[in-house]
Amino acid sequence: MTPRVRDRAEWLLGVATTGLPARRAEWGAAMRAELAAIDDHRARRRFACSASAAAIGGGYGIYLTLAAGAAAIVGGAALTASRVQLQDGGPGVLGVTVPVPAVPLLLVAFLAARSSRSFRFGVATGMLALVASLGAVFTVLAVEGPVWMGRYGVFMLDADPPRHAVGSAEIVLDLFSTGMWLGHVAFWLPGLLVGAALGARLGSRRGPSAVVH
Repeated sequence: MTPRVRDRAEWLLGVATTGLPARRAEWGAAMRAELAAIDDHRARRRFACSASAAAIGGGYGIYLTLAAGAAAIVGGAALTASRVQLQDGGPGVLGVTVPVPAVPLLLVAFLAARSSRSFRFGVATGMLALVASLGAVFTVLAVEGPVWMGRYGVFMLDADPPRHAVGSAEIVLDLFSTGMWLGHVAFWLPGLLVGAALGARLGSRRGPSAVVH
């Protein structure tokens, strides 16, 4: 017998029920089993959305998925900026790594807060996405930074030359050793908070909080 292909409804419910606490794990398994018994695609989607909304906040699947999505967007934007500018050796990717990530972080916090009807859940998910995004920026800088320094003798972030001879560690850790990571976070954080506040406000109009404490 050929196994049924995993569809979006199954994926959604699987993510939403991942990491549920022990007291909720049996409920999550029952929801997945009930979904498996539904054949109609529209009914499957409706059931998965309803059950996922009830599960939000109980496990860590939604946290990780949204955070990973934001980090992928941020890392892709930083890498693209590096590759586009590399032929000219400037002006540096700072103009991308500071403002651009604020958008996906705002959206992540908004979606999490709206679906859970909880400002706290939106902020928590947004903060996880922020840390993941900072890690993505650092990873791209660690890989691409030495290329910039080797080709043009400048740092990748701002295309400025070093004041003295630098080693590999100083090039890789430029984001943190210069304190520029603080500027990134300071720019990202307000958008995250605004997204969580808007999401919680709009979500609250649909009913009471769906987060299970």
